[in-house]
Amino acid sequence: MISDDRLIKSHDIVGASVVGSDGAKLGTIRELFVDQGAGSIAFAILDAGGLFGSGGKFHPVPWRLLRAHPDGESWLAGFGKDRFKGSPAYDREQLNSTTYGWGAQTLRYFEADGASPPDTVGAVTTEVPRH
Repeated sequence: MISDDRLIKSHDIVGASVVGSDGAKLGTIRELFVDQGAGSIAFAILDAGGLFGSGGKFHPVPWRLLRAHPDGESWLAGFGKDRFKGSPAYDREQLNSTTYGWGAQTLRYFEADGASPPDTVGAVTTEVPRH
């Protein structure tokens, strides 16, 4: 049974910051992709942003590698900034294509080193940027 106090609206996820296991801000969640067969979120699409923008590229991150930050305003990733910077990035057209294969490419990348969800008990204690 689902407990109502564990539910979160998509509106509260999209636009939230994601912080890496090293405490560095990785990006902002711009979109969620739902697996229709499983009925669950499969990927969060992150915009790394930065000083000059993201150049129109977005980083899919497997949803299972994210956990709500105890501050209730952001999300924790089970990997650091260096791993994130090397992750596959796609433009809007590629993400919208059902034949491009970005989902499989992304899973291979993050599974290559056995990435796992963050431990929210020992959560990052640095100041988290608000969205």
